[in-house]
Amino acid sequence: MIDLAGKVAIITGAASYHGDASLRQPGQGSESARTLARLGAAVVLADVNGEAAEQRASEIRATGGDAVAVQTDVSDESQVQRMVRRALDEFGRLDILHNNAANLHLLFDPGDPEITQMRVETWETLLRTLLLGSMLGCKHAIPAMVKTGGGSIICTSSISGMVGELNLTVYGVAKAGINQLVRAVSAQWGKSGIRCNAIAPGLILSPPSLAIGEPLIAEYVRHSDTPYVGEPQDLLALPSRNLRP
Repeated sequence: MIDLAGKVAIITGAASYHGDASLRQPGQGSESARTLARLGAAVVLADVNGEAAEQRASEIRATGGDAVAVQTDVSDESQVQRMVRRALDEFGRLDILHNNAANLHLLFDPGDPEITQMRVETWETLLRTLLLGSMLGCKHAIPAMVKTGGGSIICTSSISGMVGELNLTVYGVAKAGINQLVRAVSAQWGKSGIRCNAIAPGLILSPPSLAIGEPLIAEYVRHSDTPYVGEPQDLLALPSRNLRP
């Protein structure tokens, strides 16, 4: 078992908020925070929805974990700086950053269509949250990590950043940019003890993905190499189901 006792982690998008029923269904960010806390890390749950982030943090504290919440719009540099300062002020160091925030509701309303139907507002907003937000997280977390000998940065990417699709245009562009950001950070800061990696899943049944409905989820399963599409805990080496059909 990995032991993260004494380590401090920031997880963005940690409330996994989407819709009225979201807090009943864990998402990638909230599951990441829970797992890191279970392994011994003190966690900072950052999310644009501060109330939901605090509710997630209180759930972790109720099970004996060490967690605080901070309302953060990752596309705003001053708020990202405040997020990192909160981790340092509360816990004295920073070892792990999970860049996970994503405003996925825009993929449904107004949608992320093929390029001739793209709205400039959608393009700019998604790029700011997905790509600029990941860059700002790296920019302000790295100096804090270097002071204590290094750290680990994990960016949530997607298979959409590696293939062309009939929709998810700006989403795929942003995720491809994250892949290159990870390479750049690794090359620039590896010798300073900074590891930077991306995880690139396919469909994960977090609250926004569940909104696409069972028929489309079944199509994803049909085209998957496994008997099912993923759930948030599958990304954390905590599989919820047996791989046998």
